[in-house]
Amino acid sequence: MTIIKFNLSELKQHNSGFSYYLLGRSYDLEENEADQNYSKALYYYQKGFDMGYPLCTYSLGISYELGLGDVLKINENKGKELLINAYPKILELINNPNTNEVERVYAKFVIGAYYYFGLGKIEQDYNKAFKIIKECADKGHIAAIYDLGANFYYNGRGTDVNYELADYYLNLAKENGLKRAINLYDIRDKRKKFK
Repeated sequence: MTIIKFNLSELKQHNSGFSYYLLGRSYDLEENEADQNYSKALYYYQKGFDMGYPLCTYSLGISYELGLGDVLKINENKGKELLINAYPKILELINNPNTNEVERVYAKFVIGAYYYFGLGKIEQDYNKAFKIIKECADKGHIAAIYDLGANFYYNGRGTDVNYELADYYLNLAKENGLKRAINLYDIRDKRKKFK
């Protein structure tokens, strides 16, 4: 499986909503070898939002729902409004024949998050979320790979509990440098040793 990876310096050369989404996500969630920096994450999410890019609208919505460190306080009403507004535009992005395949995979992953968490007006549905996230993981989306190992197979959400597959996907994310996968893998490995 080929893992989709991005170079932050190259992303900064592009003036596109997708590059701003990826930069914001990288600094928010420590992806693509970025150190966590909520100020930079918010800066890029806002730049993409100002362009009308739906994945950045989604990211701002989630940031308002959960907060973003010390730089953005929780505002659930604003978060829900942004998430509701983003959803149909994300579907348009997915269905647009001019959307490249990598961008489409990232947009689908976000739709999977809507079903996993029950965001906006979408009813929580682990089965739909699993199907979408699995498709994204199969296409090399590192966070989807992580989610299969950390959430779906490990907890039996949308699929049967399968610790072997959970370890496989979590290890794959860890081997490809995803910091949260490395941390979770270490925690689970320590638990196994003390059983």
